Amino acid sequence: MAGVETTARHLMQVLYDHRVRIAFGVHGANIEDMYAAAQEVGITAVVAKHEFAAGAMADAHTRMTTRPGVVMTTSGGGAMNVIPALAEAYDSRVPVLALIGSAPTTLADHGAFQDMLDPPDTIDLVGVLAGVTGSCSVLAQPESAAGAIATACATLHRGLPAALVIPKDIQSAPVAAMPEPLHHVSARGRDITVETRLDALADRLVAAAVAPGRVCLWVGEEASRLRLGPEIDELADLLGASTVASPGGRDVLHPGPGCAGITGVMGHPSAHDAMTSARLCVALGCRMSVTDRAGLDDALRALDLTHIGCHRARFDECDEIIDDDLVESVRLLVKLVAARVEGPTDRPSTTLRHLVSPPTTAGRPPMRTVIDTIGAHLPPDCAVFADAGNVGAAAVHHLPFSPHQRFLVALGMGGMGHGIAAGVGNALRGTVENDRRRTVVIAGDGAFYMHGMEIHTALEHDAALSLVILNNDAHGMCVTRDHLYFPNTYSVNRFRATDLAAGLDAMFATLDVRHARTADEVDEYCSEMFSATGVNCLVVDVDPDEIPPFAPFLRKGST
Repeated sequence: MAGVETTARHLMQVLYDHRVRIAFGVHGANIEDMYAAAQEVGITAVVAKHEFAAGAMADAHTRMTTRPGVVMTTSGGGAMNVIPALAEAYDSRVPVLALIGSAPTTLADHGAFQDMLDPPDTIDLVGVLAGVTGSCSVLAQPESAAGAIATACATLHRGLPAALVIPKDIQSAPVAAMPEPLHHVSARGRDITVETRLDALADRLVAAAVAPGRVCLWVGEEASRLRLGPEIDELADLLGASTVASPGGRDVLHPGPGCAGITGVMGHPSAHDAMTSARLCVALGCRMSVTDRAGLDDALRALDLTHIGCHRARFDECDEIIDDDLVESVRLLVKLVAARVEGPTDRPSTTLRHLVSPPTTAGRPPMRTVIDTIGAHLPPDCAVFADAGNVGAAAVHHLPFSPHQRFLVALGMGGMGHGIAAGVGNALRGTVENDRRRTVVIAGDGAFYMHGMEIHTALEHDAALSLVILNNDAHGMCVTRDHLYFPNTYSVNRFRATDLAAGLDAMFATLDVRHARTADEVDEYCSEMFSATGVNCLVVDVDPDEIPPFAPFLRKGST
């Protein structure tokens, strides 16, 4: 019948019309119609090794492009496996769309395999999803598709993940009348109170900028996603401001005068100095979580502190300008300040000060040396994904700042392996969008054991990916904590020595794998591998007892 199509195809067509070209997931009986429909409309449906990884891939897609990433899972274990990835997206305010299949409606509440929609007799899937998304809708009949999609779209626009639970029979059911195409939800009209408050802030900024560094701009992940580096640099130049970043806003900072580094427990002492010596601080897209601000609470209370962003701050003692268009807010602020000053002001001369870790004793290269060497060979336009733990702390702290590289680290939940899967997802996005810029993932062996087999997914699609594994045969962060806080307790966090490079080389015939045991080998291999094509992997041996650049650990370890 003319004009009739399935719910699955309609939904995929809506996503395609909204510039979705790739979706990530794990195939299964109760989601297979969505995979078939994706192929029909021209969306590449990637099959990952695990649903958590697929969710991390979708998360990375959103962070890199600002377009919602899509993850598709089947019911049962598949639906449960994606929950941690959605939790990271929720905590970090990453708008990911989860499409989750379920048992046919005709079998619901009759003991169907993987029925999850008949609580309390079954798992309450909607209740579970409601805790890690901004909205969860069940498409109980084809006619509910338009309303459910609209709800999901509105949730994504608010910067939160959304879930659609779609029973198997509803996916394949015909939608007799094609609903009106869903238009992009535009930003609300400019709030006059926002403009008034920005005008008053401009007055305070100019009054505070009586000397270089008296104003500090604190940039966060929202500013990173929106690529606001040039506008923030212009504002800093007008005010003679110093600039600091949360770990998630790292790639907004550019090297040069005024750049004081990263805040938080894995940050730079110079960033703390910049904050404490300032008179006024503006947090731009930085929510000031404990991870972002650790060690700074007293300094922040003494400052004239303003937060601008689309989500509320996690530090109560500040003035807030909540606006869902940070780009326009920053541009207007630049215009207002420019009208009040004669021209650019010299920014403070800053020296980036690092935390100093004790020397290693195992004869393996220190992590700072490894990270410095990796940084020296990174392609100028690559994307770097760091995983959680000691390796993530070292990457956040020691990688050089570059004006054209992207840097992403997921610290909402801090789940091991997220950085590997997210980096693979970004590289896969590049293959679909004909973007062959290299993605470099820096992770530990613990993260590799979690989700390192996603390198197979990258190989399947010939992605431009380099996976660097810093192997200390341990959960290094936990070893450090055991040593510092439980010195009389046997550590359960050390592993038997494993040759990961040899294992990967044996598993994947087309994978270029290198094993570096010295700093010179790291230098040689990074030079070759980061300029190559396709997928490669570098394993570097590091010391499990090295204390990472984490301020509380170093203070404790020096006593």
